[in-house]
Amino acid sequence: MSRSLTRRRTAPSRRALCAALAGTALVTAGVWATADDSGTVRAAGVVEDNAAVRRTVPHGPPAPLTAPPLASPFLTAPALTNGPAVHGFPGTPPGGHAFFPPFPPLAPAPAAPARPAGGGAGEWAAPVTGYAVSASYGTPGDWAAGHHTGVDFVTPVGTPVHAVGPGTVILAEYSGDYGNAVMVAMDDGHYTLYAHLSEIAVTTGRRVTGGTTIGASGNTGNTTGPHLHFEVRAGRAYGTDVDPVAYLAGHGVTV
Repeated sequence: MSRSLTRRRTAPSRRALCAALAGTALVTAGVWATADDSGTVRAAGVVEDNAAVRRTVPHGPPAPLTAPPLASPFLTAPALTNGPAVHGFPGTPPGGHAFFPPFPPLAPAPAAPARPAGGGAGEWAAPVTGYAVSASYGTPGDWAAGHHTGVDFVTPVGTPVHAVGPGTVILAEYSGDYGNAVMVAMDDGHYTLYAHLSEIAVTTGRRVTGGTTIGASGNTGNTTGPHLHFEVRAGRAYGTDVDPVAYLAGHGVTV
């Protein structure tokens, strides 16, 4: 650094400057420095005011030039254990961690839920394709439950009927008023029932998923015409029915 620490009209002689610096810490414009009798700068640093500070510097090997951190509220945050290292940045605490917020460890993004569609393994599908609901769930009537326990789709006999989602076939036989019927224990704990079929294409124990053909629509059992009756139950027993349209909607399927 320059031997002349303050501006003067006439630069002082080397001897006068050495005498002025000897054992003294001079401060100007926020910078301080000390020198010994030979004029060798022994230490330097930065402070926040411009008041001269006198202190005695012991004789010995020249001290390295160091600049202590400025006393500033922006530079006094405690060291962060996992913050990014910013070497050489003013105010960096010991260890090289600056005053930035710690970065959380990177983790894999959670897998997006499978988008229900139809036809592929693990997907969801409508029980029939191309036919709208013709009789709604919950309609009061002469059924044993006092209301319609499922939804109906008016379809020609022989229309393919599909499982709506993943599960295991637990019933595949003629079942009284339901005619030829298939019941699937769904992997989510519900039960789905497909009734009045003309054909049954699966057997008990068969694993199915959305889009698997389980039979064909028909006019068997107690009916007033060809259609598919589709039920969703919270349990296996009759009377535990839930809204099939809402159930399918919860899996991304609209009927």
